[in-house]
Amino acid sequence: MVEVAGVRGALDAIKRSVRRTGILGALAVVGAVILYSACTVKVLPNEYGVEQHRFGFKTGIADRVYAAGLYIVGPGTTMHTFSREIHVLDATSGRGESGEYSKLRDRVLGSSTHRVIEAINVQTSDGYAVTADVTLLYSIENPVQIAKEFGWGTLYVDSFILNTFRNGILTTLGKMNAESFYDEAVRIAAVSEAESTLEKKLKERGFKVEKLLLRNYFYVPTYEKSLHDKKVAVQLAVKNKKESLVNEEKAKLRQIESKGNAGITIAESEVNARISKIKAEADLYASQIRAKGDKEINVAGAEAKRLKADALNSAGGRYVVALETAKMFENIEGAVMTPEQYIAFIRNAWSVIGVNPGGPAPAPPSGVKK
Repeated sequence: MVEVAGVRGALDAIKRSVRRTGILGALAVVGAVILYSACTVKVLPNEYGVEQHRFGFKTGIADRVYAAGLYIVGPGTTMHTFSREIHVLDATSGRGESGEYSKLRDRVLGSSTHRVIEAINVQTSDGYAVTADVTLLYSIENPVQIAKEFGWGTLYVDSFILNTFRNGILTTLGKMNAESFYDEAVRIAAVSEAESTLEKKLKERGFKVEKLLLRNYFYVPTYEKSLHDKKVAVQLAVKNKKESLVNEEKAKLRQIESKGNAGITIAESEVNARISKIKAEADLYASQIRAKGDKEINVAGAEAKRLKADALNSAGGRYVVALETAKMFENIEGAVMTPEQYIAFIRNAWSVIGVNPGGPAPAPPSGVKK
């Protein structure tokens, strides 16, 4: 096999050059990656960025807050991040919450912004203990202040948030007595006061309170029993009081009804008395009118008799009397007088009454025997 002089040497030189170029290129890429990772930092959309300078004229925490983006940092500078999401501090006894729900909540919220602690044992003003499930929702408002006072990560939770949260709940809810937890108005007012207290204390340290929630509360079994017995006794007392009020109202109603009936009876008696009085007055008036009428009739009758007597005392009157007397005897169908006796009777009657018997005697009636 024929070989050209110097070919092998050239190939070896080319291989060494390519190998050197590859190594330099790899070193350059590695250096670029190292430089990029060392001099750039990325702040996510749900984060705040805070710079820390270890070298230079100004060391320590910078006063600038960085929003989401990619930033170049110099040597000795570190960009620390804080979550801008809502943080959850959950004091719970675990009663009434399923395990699957708790796992899902932890998985969604994460451990950096969600902290679960034991339920708060509130000592009430009357000496009883109430276990309260309370949730605090808060967020970071001033990450620079938090970084300066508490450092990085979630150190602020253990060093400040937990103690402030417990103390705020105990000092406000502890003002109530145990039974006041059942009173909605008192309970809501106490929770609002606790929220205002925590809001003031957290704002001074760079945090913002979003909401304070009293999710549940539990009494010790002995107190629940005594409270139940007390409530039953109170309800019985209220029931008895209401029943007594009902009985009083019924008695008042009966009294009113009796007064009404008495009033009706009195009114009826008065009406009847008035009716009797009116009837008596009417009867009296009628009697008086009748007496007056009878008197006037009697007076008129007497006057008529007087006038008749006066008329009979005259000559014509005696004649009329005689004729009337004769007519009486005409009605006699059966008689025992003879005609002569009859004529004599008539003449005597005329003479008695003063009638002149100069005329012929009247014919005897048909009933007189001749």
